[in-house]
Amino acid sequence: MPEKLLNNQHPLELAAFSGATRDALKEKLEKFFQPFASDFESIRKKARLTREAFSPQSPCRLTMMLDPETDISAQKEIIWHHLNNPAESQWTEKAMYFNENDNPGSIGLVFPGQGSQYVQMGADMVQVLAESEAILKQADAAFDKKNKLSAMIFPEPADDKAELNLQENRLRQTDVAQPAIGMVSLVMLSALARFSVFPDAACGHSYGELTALHAAGRINREDFFRLSVARGRYMAEAGERDGDPGAMLAVKAPIDAIPDMIAEQGLDIILANRNSPDQGVLSGPTEDIEKMHTILKERHIRAIRLPVAAAFHSRLMASAARPFQETIQATRYFHSDIPVYSNTTGHPYPADESSAKVLLGRHLMNPVHFIDDIEAMYADGVDTFIEVGPKTVLTGLIRAILKGRDHTAIALDASSGKKSGITDLAAALARLAAAGHSVDLTAWA
Repeated sequence: MPEKLLNNQHPLELAAFSGATRDALKEKLEKFFQPFASDFESIRKKARLTREAFSPQSPCRLTMMLDPETDISAQKEIIWHHLNNPAESQWTEKAMYFNENDNPGSIGLVFPGQGSQYVQMGADMVQVLAESEAILKQADAAFDKKNKLSAMIFPEPADDKAELNLQENRLRQTDVAQPAIGMVSLVMLSALARFSVFPDAACGHSYGELTALHAAGRINREDFFRLSVARGRYMAEAGERDGDPGAMLAVKAPIDAIPDMIAEQGLDIILANRNSPDQGVLSGPTEDIEKMHTILKERHIRAIRLPVAAAFHSRLMASAARPFQETIQATRYFHSDIPVYSNTTGHPYPADESSAKVLLGRHLMNPVHFIDDIEAMYADGVDTFIEVGPKTVLTGLIRAILKGRDHTAIALDASSGKKSGITDLAAALARLAAAGHSVDLTAWA
């Protein structure tokens, strides 16, 4: 477990106000602002009282984040400006969130896959949440008895850029990256559970589908880490053992045009990831990927080789899919009312255990239809998406997929480690509570 708090961490409070009308909300805000003590301990006490009185079911809801540097008079001026404008049913400004819409909709949790990892990801939450210790111990035990997975995520501070690059490269390895992302995602999932935020639906991107199945209660935590380690190792071994492990290429182009580009070249390549309306990932033999990369450059189409061990989500993963399927068959699988949307089908996993296990086992060889997942979740009533895991990759994809339609996409690691992760968490909770979702803000203390 990381031993040092990040330098940019500082005291942070959440205040929350609710009322039947804007006037009722203003009355509570007046009591909070006047008189306003300057010492932060007094602010903490007043903020705690507001959280205890807050009701997400009230018609008008306002939440705010406070720290010792908050300009209270400026905050009040902003709030009054917006509340006096009846045309604004919701707004966000200066770490404040207001909403008076009636129906907050359903919550869908989305979980990232390989590529989102970075050294020290989730460090702040790991340090603060008591639940983290058990999660780290279980992940370490599943990974290796000699080498701790947590030590690769939270190594000693690097002395120079070269050492930092070594740490990042080690974490980038397929057999390390996948369970590492899973471990951090579970810490963040436990943070949401502490505040009584639970999913109505879930999906993941590639490896993240395993995390989604755990979040929905389909597989327990012990089996989740066992499958995560097995998946990463089988995929890494496939890349090392096979003559040509293949390669992957991210392409910035209209997603519906990419299959025609592949077909006209006659190359042994598939569209492995349908990520957003203008972004996909190709997978196939290294020689064919290199040819396609050259062709796209000539056409001035942006394409980037991905630093992966093999051609994931293609036929070249057959040697990894076989043993992974056997590992899945030995896994306990539980019923759940929370739908998990499959990357392969774009629909929820079947209730039948045997069919669900076959679908998960073939996941490594089949393309990731992330667009279809998000479209299906949205059609089924999910309009609030929370990315649970490192970085904000999926949040960006969701915003592109649902562009022009009412939705909310929130990343728990919104700053990708550049700011305090606790601040990121507070912002997510404040935004959810203001929207009217059932969030237990009293747990902030």
